[in-house]
Amino acid sequence: MRRIAMAAAALAVAGAGLAVVTGTAAAAPVDASLGCRLYFSDAGTGTSPTTWADTFTLSQSPASPAAGQTVTVTLAAVAGVTNGPVPLNAGDVPVRVTVALGGAQTGTVTLDQAAYPAAAKAAGVPLGPISATGTYTATAAGTVTLVVRQVAFANTTATTYCSASGDRDHKAAPVDTPVTASAVVTPGPSGSASPSASASASPSASASASASASPSASASSTEAATPAETFGPASVTMKCKTLSTIRDWTATHTLTMSPANPGYGANVTVTYTFDNGGKNGPAPIAAGDLKPTATVKLSGAQSGTVKLTGPAYGSIAAQATVPGATLTGQFVAGTPGVVTLTVADILFDHPQVDTECNKGSDPVTSPADTTIVARFTVKSTPATPSEVTGEALPKTGDGGILPVILLWGTALLLTGVGALVVLPRRARRRIVLE
Repeated sequence: MRRIAMAAAALAVAGAGLAVVTGTAAAAPVDASLGCRLYFSDAGTGTSPTTWADTFTLSQSPASPAAGQTVTVTLAAVAGVTNGPVPLNAGDVPVRVTVALGGAQTGTVTLDQAAYPAAAKAAGVPLGPISATGTYTATAAGTVTLVVRQVAFANTTATTYCSASGDRDHKAAPVDTPVTASAVVTPGPSGSASPSASASASPSASASASASASPSASASSTEAATPAETFGPASVTMKCKTLSTIRDWTATHTLTMSPANPGYGANVTVTYTFDNGGKNGPAPIAAGDLKPTATVKLSGAQSGTVKLTGPAYGSIAAQATVPGATLTGQFVAGTPGVVTLTVADILFDHPQVDTECNKGSDPVTSPADTTIVARFTVKSTPATPSEVTGEALPKTGDGGILPVILLWGTALLLTGVGALVVLPRRARRRIVLE
């Protein structure tokens, strides 16, 4: 069983004494309150408005760059957001910050902190200091202003977006915060600016992801043509375990992603299909009782997991073959480079008994990743508006409550089992009386 939780910001309003520093010095710490909303599957207009009060510092290095130099921008926060009602593992909530440039140079810079929080956190406690970094190339001599426009806490299941104080759609309509800085860019060695006209951004980390080093400032000219490596359709055999019984399951599997070559920040939909779910046991299954789920691991330029779900099955007769299914899930592409997707396991959810399938000799006590693997490339340029919007998946949970999503297993009722006693679903246990 897996549990995925996203912590929404839940801090009380702090003092709003603001400071703006001009010239070439880094900005002084700023006490500010940001408004936040929670977005399930990174879709919709957000729910559960909260306020995040903290002390922020926005700085850049070098403090007085020359045109043509690469500039590193850092946003630091002292306390970080406060966790919601569910404990978090280290790295569950990567941070992505959008900083707008103005004055002598316009554009945006994306800062990220992949490993956030730095350690496991209990429910209801601050997640700890934030230090998100990114780079841009100084292109024009003159004063450049920097302002934090948006901060996102990107969990695979739900993302919290924050911008200036107040309640609004902080994802689609962020408002610049009072966290600002400025610097004077001097002419380059030739006395002129570099050819680039706007800032180029370092990428963000994705939900539940651990990113590698910051990418290059501009995309390779060959990136758009990089072909995606989808999987299948191909036959794969894996082991399935129901109670104490282990059996083989052979089906034709396909794993794809869309878009297949997006910019960073895109919502990527993962689709996994199989043409049969194995053979049902001696008991019929009522319509709506059996639901397929799967876990896909991310590796390479981005790491984490994506949870996939499919629609519930209709009624299935005893000894009949369980139909195939199409499962989907979404994640935010955060780090440019090649991302590998691997189906880790498949579970079938039924109120009475679980079936777990993967490549382990014992799928429950010694699970192993399957051979169902696909790859695609995330470009080092920002996602287009249509890639950011993506295909919204259904929201999960009540609009005002942070959910804990439990992915249960299946109910392929196998022969050779004695009486089965099932406890309530919230505290389900398997008890077999021989």
